[in-house]
Parts: sequence; structure tokens; C-alpha cells
Amino acid sequence: MTARKRLGLLIAEDEEELRILLASVLEVEGYKVFQARDGQAGVDLLQEHLDEIVVVITDLGLPIVSGLELIQKARALKPSLKIVGCSGYGRATVRDEVLNAGGDEFQPKPFIVGDLIDMLKHLLDQP
Repeated sequence: MTARKRLGLLIAEDEEELRILLASVLEVEGYKVFQARDGQAGVDLLQEHLDEIVVVITDLGLPIVSGLELIQKARALKPSLKIVGCSGYGRATVRDEVLNAGGDEFQPKPFIVGDLIDMLKHLLDQP
């Protein structure tokens, strides 16, 4: 069993089918996956499982608490988190918005799940 097998990952995504698909694939990859359907649920799960979660993947267009707000709150709760913001919005500034909010990477939608997994592995290999 690799060290990655113990890592907790939070997916905050309001599109249920996408959230479930991502969770299934990432569980097969060995991650312990927590799922949130809105930003507030993401903050709540992060607070409950702060010691376990090391990665947050969030859509930016979440209800209640936006993805950008979730990124800011997550970074404040646990500065060592690796955070990926995802969006299908075509604005040229979205990547900068994610990074300025405290995210580590931006993944435009739609994406190939394998590319997201590669990004996660790269992020987790960084100090």
C-alpha cells in the first residue's frame, strides 16, 4: 500500500453525476473521498475531517458558498492543503481568480479524469 492510499480528498461539486463519477474514480486510485454538494457542506466536511483531508477539488459555481469562498476558507483552516479549482466558465481570468483565492491549480471543464489524477499526483509530490 502506498502512502497515497491514506490521503483524504474533498470533492465539492453541485453536479451530482460528475461528483459521484469523480469520487468513484478517485476511490479506485486509493483516495479516501469526502463529497459535498455545495460550498457550505464542503466547509463543514473540511472542519469535521481536517486531519484527514489533504486535497480539495472544488467547482467554482457552487451554491450557498462559492468555490472561490471555499478555497479561501479551506486555505485559512489548513494552509498545507492542496487545492484545485475547476470551472467551465470561459473567462480568461478564472485561473488567476483561483490562484488569488489561495488555490494551487486550476482545471478547466470539461476535463479528462486522467489529467486531473496526474495533476493531483504532481501537487502531492510538491512540498
